Amino acid sequence: MKDPLSKVLPSESERSSDGTPDTGEDGFRAYRAPQRHGECLIEPGLDSVPALLKSNVELYRRQAFPDASLKDRARRTMLEDARRYTSSYRTTEWMTWQSDDPLPPILMAGHQPSLFHAGVWFKNFALSRLAQQHSGLAVNLVIDNDVASGCAIRVPVAGSNRSHASYRSIAYDDAGGGVPYEQTTIRNLETFDRFDVRVREAMASLVDEPCITQMWQHARSAIKRCGIAGCALAQARHGLEGDLGLQTLELPLGVVCRTTEFAEFALAILTELPRFHRCYNDAADLYRKAHGIRSSAHPVPNLAEDGEWFEAPMWLYGDDDPQRKPVWVKLSDDHLILSDRHRRERRVDVSFPKLAAEQLASFAGPNFKLRPRALLTTMYARLVLSDLFLHGIGGGKYDQLNDLIIQSFFMVQPPKFMVVSATLTLPGVDAADDGMGVRGLKRKIRETQFQAERFRDEVSLDVSELDRKSELLKHVPPVGSRGEWHRQITELNESLSRQTRQLRNQLREELVSAQQKAAAQNLLANREHPFCLYPLEYLRQTYESMLESHRTDVSR
Repeated sequence: MKDPLSKVLPSESERSSDGTPDTGEDGFRAYRAPQRHGECLIEPGLDSVPALLKSNVELYRRQAFPDASLKDRARRTMLEDARRYTSSYRTTEWMTWQSDDPLPPILMAGHQPSLFHAGVWFKNFALSRLAQQHSGLAVNLVIDNDVASGCAIRVPVAGSNRSHASYRSIAYDDAGGGVPYEQTTIRNLETFDRFDVRVREAMASLVDEPCITQMWQHARSAIKRCGIAGCALAQARHGLEGDLGLQTLELPLGVVCRTTEFAEFALAILTELPRFHRCYNDAADLYRKAHGIRSSAHPVPNLAEDGEWFEAPMWLYGDDDPQRKPVWVKLSDDHLILSDRHRRERRVDVSFPKLAAEQLASFAGPNFKLRPRALLTTMYARLVLSDLFLHGIGGGKYDQLNDLIIQSFFMVQPPKFMVVSATLTLPGVDAADDGMGVRGLKRKIRETQFQAERFRDEVSLDVSELDRKSELLKHVPPVGSRGEWHRQITELNESLSRQTRQLRNQLREELVSAQQKAAAQNLLANREHPFCLYPLEYLRQTYESMLESHRTDVSR
């Protein structure tokens, strides 16, 4: 029998006809970040969106999982929750859909509630544009179960001539991260309140009006409502998007996970966890082999097994202990036991699936937060919640592993997704010219040592030595009899090199300066700067220009 994992890999005809990006011999697609300012990656192209939506909807109709009832209920619940959540801090008057209306196409993306780089933010603009063009609704999932890396950003600083540059770490709180975003309470409100001022002061020589100023007005209001750093950052960024007219809803993943529909999806996996283990681990092994990855932890570690206990692709934590711990599951008679094997444990009666889902959902509370890991999050978003999911580059790479798992476990064809990203540099900043100045100076320094005659117009050189070297070079002896000739050439080069010492020292000083300038230029031109460091209108115009250059032909 043919390995079911192989079926998900695209065929040659699919690779050449469906607008997907480069695909290697292993069948996995390669996504690469754009290199220059104003360039974007949109794969497949925007003109393929109508076909993608149609193809995914047809997949949902043909395939047994998930059933129509689950999709319909989950989506209606999500839209109502997202409208309620979003309207708590910005207007949703543009949303005309009502709960008893037919469901529109749902386009979705997601990201951690952090101050990510400007190329990531482009995805949110594309999401809003595509939903409007295709009479759909755009929903952005706030992935608040990921661990916060800290409470500071790296801000580039430079002198007036930009010949030197470095990073300065500026914090918005005193916390050190290490717990999920939804658990990161603000400890120092004064530090949080002055964050935009300190960022603006640091950026003064580079950007006159970074959009952190407008964004932090929203952040100050948000922190009063929720007190959670991740919540405040996400709402502040989304509020700024509202100011720009983006029509998107947002919803924290933590809210999604409290629903009966998510519990129903989770139980479809947990009740068959041994089989899911095989599918998950086999897919991860195949992915590592195809990419030559030696680390067993990359892109995800295999799920573990310990006697009757099976590790699930989920986390468990709570307010009383915010450190994420793996979920372990054991089937005992007609019950599933869910445990972190430390302090939290719940039993679910799985005799009746509907009642089991309601019971699992009822466990949700401040001290029992059951959350999916990354692959399970996008699995639920793609299979149940949306008609088209927009990934960034990292998500697009790793969700091909998800495709393998979906097909192997659920035995359905995975819906297609898009990958969207961009590169933006700060205003007036260009990347160094690939070190041309540095390489040229290094070449000249070497020439002063071995080809000093090239500098006869810049340095006073011994004319007789120049003539002798020229004569020797005109009469090169045959191979095997060049000993004396080589000795004389070496002596002349050493003598002429001593005569160019002052020029060489000058060139070395110029090299140090050129290296510093190139390093500063490359630091300032880094595409990873947080979006809040850029002027808002500069971002908006650049995003609009990129989307316009890849405009969808909506007549198709």
